[in-house]
Amino acid sequence: MRTRLWSVAVAAAFAAACSIAIAAAPPSPKTQIGDRAQPWHVRLPRSQLLAAWARIKALPLPGLPLELRFNITGQAFHVSPSGDDGADGTRQAPWRTLQHAVLQLRPNTVVYLDKGTYFGPVVVAVQATAEAPAAIRAVEGHEVIVTYSDDFVAAEQAKVRSAPTAGRTRALDEQGQELHYPPLIDVRGTFIEITGLHLVGVRDRLPHNLYSENGVSFSGGGGEGCRVLNCEIENVGHCGVKEMGHGGHSILIAGNLIHDVGQTFHDHGIYAPANDITVRKNLLLNATGWGLHAYSAPRRIVATHNVVAGNDQHGIILGGPDALVAHNVFGSNHKGGLFFFRSGCTGANVTNNLFYDDPAVDFDQMGDAKQAPSGNRFDYNCLVPGVRLGNLSPQDKAGPHNVQLNPQAIDARTLDFRLGRRSPCIDAGSDIEMPFQGKAPDIGLLEVR
Repeated sequence: MRTRLWSVAVAAAFAAACSIAIAAAPPSPKTQIGDRAQPWHVRLPRSQLLAAWARIKALPLPGLPLELRFNITGQAFHVSPSGDDGADGTRQAPWRTLQHAVLQLRPNTVVYLDKGTYFGPVVVAVQATAEAPAAIRAVEGHEVIVTYSDDFVAAEQAKVRSAPTAGRTRALDEQGQELHYPPLIDVRGTFIEITGLHLVGVRDRLPHNLYSENGVSFSGGGGEGCRVLNCEIENVGHCGVKEMGHGGHSILIAGNLIHDVGQTFHDHGIYAPANDITVRKNLLLNATGWGLHAYSAPRRIVATHNVVAGNDQHGIILGGPDALVAHNVFGSNHKGGLFFFRSGCTGANVTNNLFYDDPAVDFDQMGDAKQAPSGNRFDYNCLVPGVRLGNLSPQDKAGPHNVQLNPQAIDARTLDFRLGRRSPCIDAGSDIEMPFQGKAPDIGLLEVR
């Protein structure tokens, strides 16, 4: 079993004078990592973690706007911890609770949350449209925390008859039923944007079962056209963001910091079983499963410009056809970078990525060659020195343009993967029909100007 420290995983990529050691640091004060901390997890002082997040959110991507929020021209409602749900919901007379605010949300309206702490769980059910979307936003520059109340935790603790002691033992209530906790935000509507929130779960305060407690869920047919933007999600028992397999599609998940989530290998930073989900410019760190779990057979997953590191399984698993995985950085994921899952995984284009993970890629065919992935392309990627390509299905192809070089990132120890001016990854990538500068796209997160 490979249990190398991040510093060891990247040391081979750099000269001895540039070897990297990410110092262990305490978790966010809102979480208790406890015995879930693993040697491959990424641990940075919070100031450096937030700086890395700010860099990736600000990445200029040619041809794509930095502003991803919906253009909402209708009424703006306001919420403050010092407000009153009997008030008018204006800036001068804000409401108090998130629960009340989401019930007032309509197409072409937006709810702004002022600085403070608010409590879930909440259900957002408005059926908005592309022409008249709806949004829940933190006031820009304010830290808005959404968590569970102490009363909620106490009420759930009172139900516990038996708690899990190890592995997959189930927590049961007095009637012998499994205990499960709702997501902090359950989106059952369409064309809803959630921006700038800090969602903090209770995985360390309550006994959990499998598939219990997400940060944001899309359920009950909800999710079409929705967006989760610039949120921090941590310490939830299952997934940071999850489409429940209930028919949601065309979801954008961008600019988020999702870290330290999950209980078992069933729990992931992002769970994406739906078609046409785009995952872009996220930091996906330290999930007990995968950073991005695109399973079982979602079509046209697009995962670009993410840093996926420190997860207990691989960085990304692909189970469906026609995925694009490009311009990502994979590092310190315990089992490797990318995993092609069985025969449903076809036609993926994996290109222009940096791999600090060893191995870079692996696959599963369930002991049956007929179940092997096929038609997937792995080319124009940079594997740092000491990283093996790994295993590809005989029906997949590693192209001739992968390189094994020091990418000369500015400071990988602080997750600053911008390329130095003399990086061999400049102009060394493959055209994926996004604008680029120079003779060809750069390998890695962004174009060097």
